[in-house]
Amino acid sequence: MLPDLKLCTYIDEKNIYNRELKRAVKRDSYLSWVGRNLLIATTELKRISHNLNLPGYIKEEALKIYKKAVRIEVLRGRSIIGMVAACLYYSCKKKSFPRTFQDFLDESPISEKKVKNCYKTLINKLNLKVSNINPISLIPRFIADLNLTIDIERVAIKLLQFNFEKNSFCGKDPKGFCAGAIYFASKIKDSSITQKEIAKKVRVSEVTLRSRYKELLNKLNLINFGLLGKKDDW
Repeated sequence: MLPDLKLCTYIDEKNIYNRELKRAVKRDSYLSWVGRNLLIATTELKRISHNLNLPGYIKEEALKIYKKAVRIEVLRGRSIIGMVAACLYYSCKKKSFPRTFQDFLDESPISEKKVKNCYKTLINKLNLKVSNINPISLIPRFIADLNLTIDIERVAIKLLQFNFEKNSFCGKDPKGFCAGAIYFASKIKDSSITQKEIAKKVRVSEVTLRSRYKELLNKLNLINFGLLGKKDDW
């Protein structure tokens, strides 16, 4: 996690050749484009990882991908911060660590379009295999943010587990499924939380929440057909 800054020399202020030595060290320690790039990238990677509380193995995987991108020269003309965010996001998806794309956008001072372009470039140029975030891994985090009970968390996870045994969520935003499942579970448990509150915390629109809720309801028909027991059993 440390960029290679090469060897350095401490020069005593009392040295009579102080000025000449400092000039020589400055010339010798000049960083190439790659060196400066990695220095900035490593600093940004640590900052974003600290803010999002990412573990060490995610950071190491992201840096490995970034260095590979540097080697094949796909960073020219692209934002360093955008590529760092893209590498971290891909690492989270690959390692099934619960962080959303929006989390990385919030930590990046550049536009969403630029980060998405960096991510697409990373996937295409490095021939990376795209994996999807499992919505189930995001449920505990959103339940905690909404201050809901463990019973609602258990039911929401159960709903998603049963749904993905029968259907795929590929191509759809996993946050939408989380919002729909949490709302479904809160209704089963007679919670007073509203669609607006859930949508705001999960960061999806109320329209998306209702669409995923109806999708779960239509595919599962849990209460009507008793596929997972009676409502009281939940």
